Amino acid sequence: MAKQKSHRSARDRVKVTGGGKVMAFRAGKRHLNVGKSGSEIRGKGRGFVLAKTEWARLKKLVGEG
Repeated sequence: MAKQKSHRSARDRVKVTGGGKVMAFRAGKRHLNVGKSGSEIRGKGRGFVLAKTEWARLKKLVGEG
């Protein structure tokens, strides 16, 4: 049987930490940043942990579990 492929868009948007938590990153940092403050842009660069109810579904998409 063939290996299960990971969902590419989910894999690019989500990161699974060493402890098994699922992290995502905030949207809105790629372009049109001229009118935004520095703190807003830096805040969008930081990751955040998703709700625990989403972990199993996203780990299956990413290929971690």
